[in-house]
Amino acid sequence: MLCLWLALSLVSVARSAEREVRFQSDGVHLVGTLTMPDGAAKHPALLMIPGSGAVDRNGNGDGLNTDLYRQLAQRLAQLGYVTLRYDKRGIGASILPQKEQDKTSLAQLARDAVAAYHFLRQQPEVDPQRVGLLGYEDGALIGMALAGELPEPPRVLVCLAPPGRTPAIVLRENLQQRWRSEGMSADKIQRRLGDFDAAIAALYYRLPLPPLHEDVAPYFMLPDRPYLQEFYFENPVARLKAVKIPVLLLFGELDRRVSPKQDGELLYQQARSAGNSKVVLKVLSGTAHAFKVSPTGDTQDVLTNPQVPLAPGLVDTLKEWLSANL
Repeated sequence: MLCLWLALSLVSVARSAEREVRFQSDGVHLVGTLTMPDGAAKHPALLMIPGSGAVDRNGNGDGLNTDLYRQLAQRLAQLGYVTLRYDKRGIGASILPQKEQDKTSLAQLARDAVAAYHFLRQQPEVDPQRVGLLGYEDGALIGMALAGELPEPPRVLVCLAPPGRTPAIVLRENLQQRWRSEGMSADKIQRRLGDFDAAIAALYYRLPLPPLHEDVAPYFMLPDRPYLQEFYFENPVARLKAVKIPVLLLFGELDRRVSPKQDGELLYQQARSAGNSKVVLKVLSGTAHAFKVSPTGDTQDVLTNPQVPLAPGLVDTLKEWLSANL
């Protein structure tokens, strides 16, 4: 059955077209891929805002090889939507000048997304009045910021696996759960968490980082410091409460990085209480954080095998919701 699904997907994908594009953001050339459905008419479009880590426009790199963004762009083209996905600055073909390296911040990535949004609206295949945002992980946070602040806001916002609580809180919980599952003793866990808390405080108060255990240090790497000083302290609820357009919050039922209950329901309830009746929360069964077919969660095969297909529930939900809102 899986082989048949893949074969049908390859036949359908052949009907979509792609071209590499370049656009500027604050003097830096960013490179991406425009994926388009058949037909000469102007189409609705989605800007795909990438998530965390040093991954390229397809969702690969930094230990991952999922092809998540590429697969999603191709399936959306089959549904009639143009998409733009791009390499973040300093990743893939979006090369940074030496003097700009180690300076990337969350605010800068948001400005890059604004540049990509305006570029996408100007493409001849795109209906500029029907352009939305689709963000994954911290890309969803950037999407929330843009949707709430742009003078010409997008038509819709899709958030895949967004944190609802402050990211530092979510990461601390993730690490604690991982160390417990590895059988680490309670006193060792507390020492590691003490290191984590000290590093968070140093970031918050703009102080030098203290010596950190090797289990904690990678989450505070110096090249990412400007980004982490903003990202770890973001308030997703405040961001989403400023958004008035239709919003789709999508989570995998088996997600262990963000919680459909703690993060998803928090965002949903707070956005509705702020007056946005157009917010929808969907939790997809049989999938986890990577939104691939994974009845047992995000296994090593799911995270390193690009042939694993997208969860059917993801495509079905996007098809139904986008057709009603975009």
